[in-house]
Amino acid sequence: MPSSNGGAALTPAGERLLRHGESMRRLWQRAKGDVALPDAYRASLSLGVAPSLWDQLELRWVEWMHREAPAVSIHVESDYSPGLMRHLRDGVLDIGVMYEPERAHGLEIEEFLSDQLMLLTTHGDCRVDEATWRRGYTLVDWGEAFKYSHDAAFPDLPHALSAGLGSIAVRYILEFGGSAYLPVRMVLGQLRAGALHPVREAPVFRRRGCLIYSRSPADPALLERGLAGLREVTAEIEAQCRDLAGPVPPDGTPDAAAGGRPPA
Repeated sequence: MPSSNGGAALTPAGERLLRHGESMRRLWQRAKGDVALPDAYRASLSLGVAPSLWDQLELRWVEWMHREAPAVSIHVESDYSPGLMRHLRDGVLDIGVMYEPERAHGLEIEEFLSDQLMLLTTHGDCRVDEATWRRGYTLVDWGEAFKYSHDAAFPDLPHALSAGLGSIAVRYILEFGGSAYLPVRMVLGQLRAGALHPVREAPVFRRRGCLIYSRSPADPALLERGLAGLREVTAEIEAQCRDLAGPVPPDGTPDAAAGGRPPA
C-alpha cells in the first residue's frame, strides 16, 4: 500500500481485492437473509433498477409480485449501470433493468422497453419552430445515442440547466418553467393534468431498456415469474403512454429521430 500526499493509497491489486471483498460481503449478507427468511416466505428475488428507469416501474412490479407470488420476499435497489452489472455478475442481483448494458459472460440481455423521449414544455401549446419552448430548456443526459441524435436535431440549442436524471429536470421545469426531453411514462400525471405539453412537430427519440439476468439461474421458475411481472407491468405502462402521446413514428420518418447509435 504505497503512500501519497494525502496518505496511504491502494495499489491496483488492492483496488481489485477491495471490489471482490465488497462483492463477497454482499453475497454473504444475501445468504444470511435467505437463511433467516420468515416461515411465510419460501424464496427471495432481488431486482436492481437504473435511476432513470426507477419511476413507476419498481413499485408496480413489487405490487405485482406480492399479488402473484406472495411467498417470495423481494429486495430492490437502484444504482447506475456499472454497479448493477457487477452485482449481476457476482450473483448479488437476480434481475437488472437498465439502458445500454454491456455484454457479460453468462448473462442474458433482453430488450423489453422502448421509452418515448418527447420534448415537453410548461409554456403551453407551441411548435418546435417557435422560440417559446426554448426558455428554460433543460438538457437531460439520456446517454450517448440520445446526445448524438439531439445534437443533430438541435445543433445550437442553449440550455439553462443540464441534468443527469430526468426527475431533476421534471422538478426544475415544473417549479421555474421550461422544457426538456422526458420519457412519457415519467410524466403521465403531469400530461393528464395539463402541466406539461408536447411541443408540436418536435422529433421523438427512443431509448431502449433491457432486462439482464443469469442464463443458468438457481431457480429458473422463480426468475421467470419475476421477469413475467416486469414484462406485464411494462406493457401496461407503454399502453398508457400510447393513449396519451400516440404511437412512436417508425425510425427514419421526418417526425422521429431514432435512438440508435451513430453510424461508424
